[in-house]
Amino acid sequence: MKDCIKNDWKFLLFVLISGLIGGYCIGLYLPETYSQEILQQLQEQGVTAEMLALSGAVQYGILYGVILAAIGSIISRKVGLWKEFRFDKNAVAPTAIITITGALCLFPGDKLIFGSFSSWVSDQYNTSPGLPKIISGLLVGGVIEEVMMRLFFMSLLVLILSKLFCKNQTEIPVRVFAAANIISALLFAAGHLPGTMAMTTLTPLLLFRCFLFNGGLGLCFGYLYRKYGIGYAMTAHGAAHLISDLLMIIFL
Repeated sequence: MKDCIKNDWKFLLFVLISGLIGGYCIGLYLPETYSQEILQQLQEQGVTAEMLALSGAVQYGILYGVILAAIGSIISRKVGLWKEFRFDKNAVAPTAIITITGALCLFPGDKLIFGSFSSWVSDQYNTSPGLPKIISGLLVGGVIEEVMMRLFFMSLLVLILSKLFCKNQTEIPVRVFAAANIISALLFAAGHLPGTMAMTTLTPLLLFRCFLFNGGLGLCFGYLYRKYGIGYAMTAHGAAHLISDLLMIIFL
């Protein structure tokens, strides 16, 4: 762990700051998405917006951020997934394609496709996102979620699967990385379900939407992580959120 802090302190500091700022912003805008019943419960418990913001900062900055980033960087080195972030001309095209595709899936794709069948989905795109939502999408979505699901969880799955099924092989087979990517992408999609259920009734359509968009994009971010490193997965994920939010501001 000492070597990790010594070697990766700039990366860990970047994750910590991103999580603190992004988590704080989540706490600021998240109450706007809650139902009246949940808001009333929070009010009865004496929970304020400032308390939610500070809780979000600690949660995403420390628990989900720097701690998992430190563990993930150690594991990723063990399985050969760690790559220092530097410019790679071969990474530009796939990163750009995944970024633009992801952004268009979020908006206007989600509104045009699933908004036609669900009034709840359509209502999510009636107002332009505020600054806290934009910042949280860029930092929590782009940085912390990639730390959690790719750097930590996908790396851990590769380590476990390789120990279970490839003990006698000198190199980890590609199929192990592929399986870890699929599993982490599915879990990434499933992780969005509680938030959906907090805002509306979960239907088969919304379940399909979650796994199609979040699971599909999760696979793409996992590909970037495997091929070019966590920095490019973070770039594509964060930029996809940022571009979709800017499109909403322009066209709504």
